[in-house]
Amino acid sequence: MSINFTEHPILKPPTDEEIVLLGEADPKLLQELHRAHEGRIAASADDPIRHGFDLPGWERMSESFREYNEVLALGGNRSGKTTGCAKRIMEAVSSNFDGHIVCFSQNADTSIKVQQPAIWEMMPKEFKKKTKSIDGYINYSMQNGFTGSSFVFPDTRTRVDFKTYTQFSNNSTILEGFEFGFKKGSIKAGDESNIGAWLDEYLGDAALVNTLRFRLATRDSKMVIGFTPIDGYTPFIADYLKGAETLETRPAALLRGKEVPTKQYSPSRDAAVIYLHSDENPFGGYERIAKDLAGRPEDEIKVRAYGLPVKSANALLPYFNTEVNVLNDEPNKYKMTFPDISDKSKFTCYQVVDPAGARNYTCIWAGVNKDGEIYIRKEWPDRNTYGEWAMFGDPKWKYGPAAKKIGLNVEGYCDLFKEIEDDLEIEVTERIGDSRFFARENENNDDLFTSFYDFGLSFLPSDGKMEEQGITALDDWFNYNPNVDIDQANRPRCYIHEDCGNLIDSLINYNAGGKPEEALKDFFDVIRYLRMSNGGEGPDFLSSNDMQTTNTRKGGY
Repeated sequence: MSINFTEHPILKPPTDEEIVLLGEADPKLLQELHRAHEGRIAASADDPIRHGFDLPGWERMSESFREYNEVLALGGNRSGKTTGCAKRIMEAVSSNFDGHIVCFSQNADTSIKVQQPAIWEMMPKEFKKKTKSIDGYINYSMQNGFTGSSFVFPDTRTRVDFKTYTQFSNNSTILEGFEFGFKKGSIKAGDESNIGAWLDEYLGDAALVNTLRFRLATRDSKMVIGFTPIDGYTPFIADYLKGAETLETRPAALLRGKEVPTKQYSPSRDAAVIYLHSDENPFGGYERIAKDLAGRPEDEIKVRAYGLPVKSANALLPYFNTEVNVLNDEPNKYKMTFPDISDKSKFTCYQVVDPAGARNYTCIWAGVNKDGEIYIRKEWPDRNTYGEWAMFGDPKWKYGPAAKKIGLNVEGYCDLFKEIEDDLEIEVTERIGDSRFFARENENNDDLFTSFYDFGLSFLPSDGKMEEQGITALDDWFNYNPNVDIDQANRPRCYIHEDCGNLIDSLINYNAGGKPEEALKDFFDVIRYLRMSNGGEGPDFLSSNDMQTTNTRKGGY
């Protein structure tokens, strides 16, 4: 008697050898084992909610809902992120009563082709027929999705609506008057199933989420946001990741066993961030993914296999990498630390200043060594003392507390610069000021070049080349080959101390988008002025002999 067991990635059948041995010893038991195996597989397909399998990432999602009202789910290729979100939604629909859930997609096409089929796949088989009664209605087709972009589940009378981000942007009142989630007393499965909203691949700003929070608050219900960072992360996603605290990790086989996060806490949103990894989904074809990623850059592996965000979606500086270009006093994985730029035999120090009439000046201090490597040690106003210079708002970046003017005049700024430089124990050789603002005359017909000179500080004008040239030149500073080891021959030219948080934010998020990003431009400009100094060559190292013979390039006290 020949018995064939269906292959299944989770429910493993007995081996051929075990089948032969069991068939000889107890044929009846073998038949029972076969029926149980095939029945379990059939049941999981017919009713994934009650009889299906949960993947580790899906379990992390449920666990997070017990602690937090918002969960950001980040996934790599074929990680099961969309299916996991759909299962959590369908669990809430089938378990609780008289609820209302809203599911958002980028547009009608992605809703019909991605989000709605995922929900349909999770629906128990007995409900996958046209239903229309006083208790509910369900009508679905692969071509058009759910009729009316909604359904009401007959067993629980819970309504699910499918909407698009365009609908909200065209009419921000479409959610007004609705309460999403489940009322107290109608929740059968527990608080973790009280989900009221699912946002899939949200690329917008905080406006929709802020509106949903009010619509969810009445019923104390949850929201899940699914996002795939393949093309980079948005400012909205960056806000969740800012200052994220890693709670759980696991070793990544494709990164030589390096620990990667599976769960984080977002202090900015009081939310959970979970990561769904491709190798945790046995249905996703991980072997092919691993083969395709063999020998690829580490950043690509992080994104595609582990859902780890690496770059902003609109990054102007694709080579800028915080793991490489941002250093502190402790060795990073490349055994690189931030050097002491106060050693005048090894570094020549520079300052760049960009004044603003209604806000504080923005400033950076940097050292350049004999090899032409630039190390930016200090920013002002610094994130640690003054807070954020730019904050992602609704719908654009806005100035943060660090930009609020503290009322310093030229003399006050001179004293401040002296205090900072004394603290760093550096001697500035050259100072650069924004040529346009420094040249403006005040009521005494003096410009800032003159005013600062009167207090003992000499500034050179910044280069007047177009912004595009400066951006290209900046990216060249950060350029290196990520496919080979970093060494003296293959390394970026520019490094930034981790204390320069406002500068780092601008490098990650600024994309020359005009007024919506105006607040990010100030710190981006100061590093651009540094890059374009010295006729576009950038700052150079000056020996003591150079400094004695090059009076035009000196600036200081």
